[in-house]
Amino acid sequence: MSADLITLPIDIIAQTTWGKELSASELDLLIDLTEPAHYSQNEVVFDADSKDDTLYILLMGKLEVVKNAGLKSEMVLSTLKPGALAGELSFIDGDPHTLTLRAQKQAQVLKLKRQAFEPLIDSHPRLVFNLMRGILRASHQLQRDMNAQFMEMSRFVTNQYMD
Repeated sequence: MSADLITLPIDIIAQTTWGKELSASELDLLIDLTEPAHYSQNEVVFDADSKDDTLYILLMGKLEVVKNAGLKSEMVLSTLKPGALAGELSFIDGDPHTLTLRAQKQAQVLKLKRQAFEPLIDSHPRLVFNLMRGILRASHQLQRDMNAQFMEMSRFVTNQYMD
């Protein structure tokens, strides 16, 4: 495979909302702290109620955010694309995951463990601030997207049953 066909993790991350908060040297340092992981189609990355203190950065493939709605029923709430973050709330606050994350197709991620990240608070506080601001911006974007979906669904239901 030729070098121009290979997309490097730094190139993927640098184009994201949260990655734009980081300088090239901060991105390099952050990537050096991660470990790669590969998931097969339908493989679970993490289950709801599990705890792992890991930030997942999707590089390739798609991940589904899944909510169990009963014994045999589940709902795919979102499909994540390359550059997306997953597990960010548990990474920050240490609480268990509220949803399940599963590979829709083969997926490649970078995993950043909180234990590897926390020493940067003293040695690279600007990187920590920029990453946290980037996570917050990504979370706000997700919230805006969910609000837009809710409004669209609400208009549909209103039009469907109120006419």
